[in-house]
Amino acid sequence: MVNGFNVITLCGSTRFKDEFLEAQKRLTLEGNIVISVGLFGHSGDDEVWTEGVKDMLDRQHLAKIDLADEIFVINVGGYIGDSTRREIAYAEFKGKSITYLEKAPNLCIYDNYAALCELHDAGRISDEDFEKAGRDFDEKRKAAIAEYNACNGPWPYQWKNIDVVIMGILQQFTIVSIDYTDLKYLYEADTVSEIRIKGKGTNDEEQVQNIIDTIRNEYMDMLQSSKKLAVTLSGSSNPTAYLENIADCFNGFDIVWQTRKSVRNGIKQLERYKRKFEFETGVTWNTFIDFY
Repeated sequence: MVNGFNVITLCGSTRFKDEFLEAQKRLTLEGNIVISVGLFGHSGDDEVWTEGVKDMLDRQHLAKIDLADEIFVINVGGYIGDSTRREIAYAEFKGKSITYLEKAPNLCIYDNYAALCELHDAGRISDEDFEKAGRDFDEKRKAAIAEYNACNGPWPYQWKNIDVVIMGILQQFTIVSIDYTDLKYLYEADTVSEIRIKGKGTNDEEQVQNIIDTIRNEYMDMLQSSKKLAVTLSGSSNPTAYLENIADCFNGFDIVWQTRKSVRNGIKQLERYKRKFEFETGVTWNTFIDFY
């Protein structure tokens, strides 16, 4: 607040110049001090692309967020580019209120932390702030895990009739380790069998392969007699690369995959794999992808 006026910094792609100007006018008339961009690089201000200028403007905009009480995101058509994504993560880290021109999903804690990592790598946030961001991320992860363990998540109808739950857990050595309580309570059924496999290895790839080998060597007989499976991979910051590998264990099973909303590329990869399997075998693979 400055002399009783709320301070708002506008964020968004500079391709939306008209929407920036409209928002600046409206928010000003509503009694706010509005801080906007100085140039619209994607709307004709070519000076932005002069060597060194874009980096300077990006640093300036983070400083403008520091000055504000909140940010207002110009997300026309839901569009949020990489620069804006980093600014949103920075504003959230700094405790600023965030509002949007159009409805937008909340960024998950993994996406926010990844964006802060990018800012740190670019030298735009200090080592001290980055260390604090890491501690904040760890606390939020602990809270999310506690909520998961307490079964407070929005578990959908697709999880009904599950009789086997498979969870692969990747052990992360640099941040808090993950452990989950008995997942069968999520399904309100005493007949659910749970398979929880902690991967062994020095990296994600080795651990995923260990999980796959364990499924094939120890649990395939049980799976063959199951009616419906739920499968999730926990503890990986980027499970995208491993979904198809794990999917190869479950060709033809009636299955629910559970993954984070942010793993869009992995979902597309899994859907392509499903179509490929059905084309090559002529067998319909009943699969549903659920998000947490």
